[in-house]
Amino acid sequence: LSYFTDIEGDKFYLDRYVDNSKILTWTATTTNTTNTSTTIADEKQQQKEDYDEYDYTFPYDRRIDFTGTNSMLVFGGDLWDKGGFDLYVTRQLLDLKRRYPDRVLWVIGNRDINKLRIPQELGLPPSSTSSSSSSSSSKISVPYHPGLIWFQGSGRIGDPDGPLPPNEPGERLKWILGNTMGSPNAMENRRQELAWEANGFRNTITSLGDDDNDDDDYDYDQSRIQISDLDVVRSYQESCHPKGEMGLFLSQALIAAPVGPILFVHGSLPLTTDVMEKAKEESKSVWDDLTFCMPWIKKTIQDPASISIPASASDYGVETIEDWFGAINAFCSDNIEVDYKEQSKTSIWAHRAGYTGAYSDLIQYGMGRIPGGGTNPTVIYNSFTPEGMPQSFFLPNEKDEENGGSIMSDVATCTREFFKRSSIQLILTGHKPQGDMPSPIRIDDSSWVICADTSYSGDTMWFHHDDENMVPAARRSNLGQGNSLSFRGDVAVSEVLVEISKGGTTLESVRYHGVLSDGTEYESVNLLDADSHSQQNNTIASSSSSSSSCNTLGQVAPDFLVPTASESPHEDGRWWTKGICRDGSHLYYAGEGYNVWNYVVSSTNENKSNSGNNTHGNDNNS
Repeated sequence: LSYFTDIEGDKFYLDRYVDNSKILTWTATTTNTTNTSTTIADEKQQQKEDYDEYDYTFPYDRRIDFTGTNSMLVFGGDLWDKGGFDLYVTRQLLDLKRRYPDRVLWVIGNRDINKLRIPQELGLPPSSTSSSSSSSSSKISVPYHPGLIWFQGSGRIGDPDGPLPPNEPGERLKWILGNTMGSPNAMENRRQELAWEANGFRNTITSLGDDDNDDDDYDYDQSRIQISDLDVVRSYQESCHPKGEMGLFLSQALIAAPVGPILFVHGSLPLTTDVMEKAKEESKSVWDDLTFCMPWIKKTIQDPASISIPASASDYGVETIEDWFGAINAFCSDNIEVDYKEQSKTSIWAHRAGYTGAYSDLIQYGMGRIPGGGTNPTVIYNSFTPEGMPQSFFLPNEKDEENGGSIMSDVATCTREFFKRSSIQLILTGHKPQGDMPSPIRIDDSSWVICADTSYSGDTMWFHHDDENMVPAARRSNLGQGNSLSFRGDVAVSEVLVEISKGGTTLESVRYHGVLSDGTEYESVNLLDADSHSQQNNTIASSSSSSSSCNTLGQVAPDFLVPTASESPHEDGRWWTKGICRDGSHLYYAGEGYNVWNYVVSSTNENKSNSGNNTHGNDNNS
């Protein structure tokens, strides 16, 4: 099973991912593996039959495929917005799932859910009897927009008290994307992708603006290809329509996807401070009553004319965590179906938001907060690393103990209880950037979480000691964002690979591999064998402290192997053991907000540290 997440429209990352993958490959679009005599005309006819129910075809000359028959691909959500090729990545995933419906699945992210607002706030695509694109675009209008509740009283554009959102279609879309969806460049990126399509998909270069490939550059000639604001608006209206690319993606998405012993969610478990404190006051586990996991059943805005509805999980037959998986996915599919049926230019959920019992509850579930109701208990927006590191899973230090502990430790307790009460052994998630390598969190001897959002790889920093003996070649540095439209850069890529037992009930192997932000290839050890691997690489270590380095993967790093708090670039001073590579080197990381630092210790230098030399070093191989 191969897992990646938070691609956010980055074509070049998707291409690198497939190139790097152990289970994926490329095949020519005109190649039919069951009939080698298939012609281009046959392929086009087959495409027409395959895509008749959709509002688009698959226009590219190559498609993703599996290298074998016993594998799966899982995508963790957040499909659009920053990488410049939203339509490309969506069509590639939809095409793969169309051909392998049981081997491809995805969970929904907050950037996917908020696209349900597009038909409401931008309007539906105009129906036109004309084949002229310009004629169709000229008929575009947008619905009246009464403003957003979370802008109330701010004086910003979109404040219900004024000024209201613009009524010109192009300006409305710019406002929606840039001011309410955190995607200020998305409109221009879509314009560029549409121009690329109009230019015949000339896609032989590896990144935007490659000066060595002038003939095949994505940087289109503005004087030759003009994509208007209305063209971009229409593209968003069509792609967010139920039969458009995003509409089809949403219709096949899950919120919580269990696959054997693995759970896939976009963010984290739905634990909030209020939920955990209430459970402690009542001296029970948060998992005793799963009502908190289903916030949509308790309306935050009550219609006086509405009939009373059940207000607890048990009323819906949800008694176990496995029951909840089914309930939350039914909630997802039901809301998407009803949302598409009840699309209206006069009903804009964002004007009042909240859980209203109407068709837009799913949009609220994808947000971090409930208007007037505090933190939203959602698996989509919550995070295991809210401040850049998994502080919730740090062992209490002296300062914590002096203050009587912290609510953060309750997250670790509740997470352990989740694993004990369910059949899940591994949670795979994204949402919060982790640098250029996935971050494991070791819950106990048999339970793990892996946070795999590497969308800020291009900003990862490398920390070095000011060691006079360090040769220049040993100093590693990020190659930067390069020509990437997203924050991933041009080189970093990571694939999480999980092997499941033949019966599908237990984990056999969990590892990740790829290329770090400095261009170094890496391959981790099997997380399930990390202890034994560490012991093999510490055979010359004899101090008592050596044993503590053997089992810290997915935990706070031992002090003697990492920079001291005073040397460290971040305020907390503690480092996390992020990866043990097959060559024996260890990668530690520190995070603070969106800042991430890597620190590498080779197996040789680790052994020196364990022997009492306390020498830190950086190795150029992973």
